[in-house]
Amino acid sequence: MSKPQIWFADLTHTAQGISAATFPLGVSYILSYAKQEMGTDYDFRLFKFPDQLNRDLLEQSPAMLCFSNYSWNFELAYKFASLAKGRNLGLITVFGGPNFPTDIGEKKKFLERRTAIDFYIELEGELGLVDLVRKLEDHGLDSQSFKNDSVQALNTCYYHEGALVAGPVERIRDIDVIPSPYLSGVLDEFFALPLIPMIETTRGCPFSCTFCADGIATKNKVERYRDQRVIEELKYVAERAKDVDELIITDLNFAMYQQDVETAQAIAEIQETYNYPKLVSASAGKNKPKRTIEVASILEGWTLGASIQSTDPEVLSAIKRSNISSAAYKELVEFGNSIESSKTHSELILGLPNDSRAKHFESLRFGIDNNVNSLRMFQAMLLVGTEMASPHNRKEFGLRTKFRTIPGCLGIYDIYGEQHSVAEIEEIIVGSDSLTSEDYLDCRIMNLIVETFYNNAIFEEVFAMVRSIGGSVLDCLVYIKEHPEFYSPRIQEIVDQFVVQTTEDLFDTFEEAQQYVLTADVIERYVGGELGTNELLLHRALLFSEFEDICDLLFRAVRESLQQQELLGPALVAYLDDLQRFTKIRKANPFYDTEEVKKETFNYDFEAIRKADYRVDAEAMTPIFPPLTYEFFHKDEQKRHIAGQVRIYADSPVGFGKLLQNSNMKLVFRDFSKAP
Repeated sequence: MSKPQIWFADLTHTAQGISAATFPLGVSYILSYAKQEMGTDYDFRLFKFPDQLNRDLLEQSPAMLCFSNYSWNFELAYKFASLAKGRNLGLITVFGGPNFPTDIGEKKKFLERRTAIDFYIELEGELGLVDLVRKLEDHGLDSQSFKNDSVQALNTCYYHEGALVAGPVERIRDIDVIPSPYLSGVLDEFFALPLIPMIETTRGCPFSCTFCADGIATKNKVERYRDQRVIEELKYVAERAKDVDELIITDLNFAMYQQDVETAQAIAEIQETYNYPKLVSASAGKNKPKRTIEVASILEGWTLGASIQSTDPEVLSAIKRSNISSAAYKELVEFGNSIESSKTHSELILGLPNDSRAKHFESLRFGIDNNVNSLRMFQAMLLVGTEMASPHNRKEFGLRTKFRTIPGCLGIYDIYGEQHSVAEIEEIIVGSDSLTSEDYLDCRIMNLIVETFYNNAIFEEVFAMVRSIGGSVLDCLVYIKEHPEFYSPRIQEIVDQFVVQTTEDLFDTFEEAQQYVLTADVIERYVGGELGTNELLLHRALLFSEFEDICDLLFRAVRESLQQQELLGPALVAYLDDLQRFTKIRKANPFYDTEEVKKETFNYDFEAIRKADYRVDAEAMTPIFPPLTYEFFHKDEQKRHIAGQVRIYADSPVGFGKLLQNSNMKLVFRDFSKAP
């Protein structure tokens, strides 16, 4: 007799490319633990893509169907759950994940509305799921009988006859009791897919930021896996990751602990042996900058970040956050930028409580003046279960919000032979007592300019020169925003389109937003990319595709701005002319034009200028005679890296925007040398 089956799904939307192109790591821990504890009694399956789950559901129904719940996949998971229960009333559905209220009353409302959810497991799911299944066995795996007896299970709550039944909350004290989903083979099938591997070395966060789902008190204690286990996992991944260069470390505060130094050393050894990973993504802990620098000095390809969200004391106080000191931040960024294979970033959130246009611009200036490689600018999103989303916070700061479709998180899916439209909805802050609607829009336009002209070293050569002569990079960027008369017709069209997409399709309620997007003709326009995109990434991609135009615009703005700053002389004008041509030939169309070797002649020694990190004073330089001819080309290793990145990201205009954001452009732009 075959064993009952328990299926797990961490679904991603796929209509506009793979929305969450990562391994289903979180739910795989729960499966691994369940398999260890109950493997003799049940068979287990793990799903990432909706089409695969649909195909298997057509053939059979499991005894239990478990879904990960995040803001970017809840409606998709719930659609599958409701349709599956409609075909099999005895099916038990379980949800878990951070996208769930912390307030008891809100939990009750959530589960009362979502009747297709039998049980919700909060916090860590490993203990909760096993305890739930074992207690369900006492009721013949009959969820109704279980609920009629008001049975409590660890970390589990459910709605029954007008009441919320909640079991005791317990965290795992020794997370090494959870088998590794890599070493146990649970994740093997996902290496063949265009997904990025993820590794977890710690759980928990000691901080209490109000905007974050990990800021709640029950997650404040940090637990760590054994070092040897992590090393074995890293080797396991490196041996199997064939067409991907990236590794994501999911720790909430990587490089904050001494053990992270040992993890970095292990990764460095693996990089030496396997030439993987070339890119490492991890969120750095904010209060140990010296240790972060130590880790970054060991670890090649780390996108070194220092999240600040805002630099304004009133904003930081409102969200219960403190940042590292300005001196430590500067030291961290300078070190990260000094590593050839690395890049640095900071995160800013527009619209937080007490934010304003002036405060947001000062936060931009702080990051840019400190030469951070990229500023990742987000709209403030009210996440379910966070303090910032509470009625008290909304009232205290006069938060004005709108609902919209989450970019890339929607589609029309074939489920049980019928087409079903699904879209995820988010609530974003568009104003407050301190931020007018007009100022909010002005900040968003400025964010597009920073994203296009500054982020990821797109024009680092010219900005290095601006800094070297004492100029303001932000002033050059603001000049672009304030002088649209310099825009080419195509650039103006793209910016106008960005403004429209930033302000349209915003609704006062969740229901209005959902009803609109699920209308047949509307969702088809969303899927086709006409509506509902990540407007910042999309329009950055569109502008980058007009590289010669944006290059001309930037250099004009730099000249005009430096003239205003009384820093523009004849020698600098001549150097900027050469630098403009140099930038175009080196950086135009770097992802698809990788075979041709290009040649150009210049009046300056750009190899020497590169050695100086482009920090030069043109007034102190003399043009070379005779001029020098340079060849521009992609190395073989660059070509391989670019092909891998394109495979993961560049399947749509928004995907191309993600490619520009997530790639290290230092590994993408053409190399150059003097022609023989």
